[in-house]
Amino acid sequence: MSKTSIDTPSHAPFLHALWHKQRVWLASALILALLALVDPRQAGASAMFTFESLLSTAPFLILSIAVAAWAGATGADNLIARAFTGTPIVMIALAALAGGASPFCSCGVIPLIAALLAMGVPLSAVMAFWLASPVMDPSMFVLTTGVLGLEFAVAKTLAAIGLGM
Repeated sequence: MSKTSIDTPSHAPFLHALWHKQRVWLASALILALLALVDPRQAGASAMFTFESLLSTAPFLILSIAVAAWAGATGADNLIARAFTGTPIVMIALAALAGGASPFCSCGVIPLIAALLAMGVPLSAVMAFWLASPVMDPSMFVLTTGVLGLEFAVAKTLAAIGLGM
């Protein structure tokens, strides 16, 4: 046996690669296992809550993965990334405007954020989009107009865009 085979077990490279590729899942499983040791009932409730939440956001995740795959396969990701080139102020303003008009809730925008970052859109523009998006969307504009009036709906839309900027 060589010295390296004695010092490092043969499964160490596998565990190292597993940790680096799946650290979020492994850390989540570890937290859930620790919770099960401390409070088994809460661990079961937490696992069910997590499963139900994942199930309810699955359509958004699948749609965003499909859009990102389509964009990558057709080359549209380069076009989208090029749309966010130029001066940072213009990029941020356009992203905040797009976010204020987009129909994404706070959960639905998360997969889109990942897709935009994967396409090479600068973080500043992505952040402007993701901050403005859940605050106001077209359906919320109509609802706000009906309940609180047009003036308030316009002010809320401008506040969403301002928040993004």
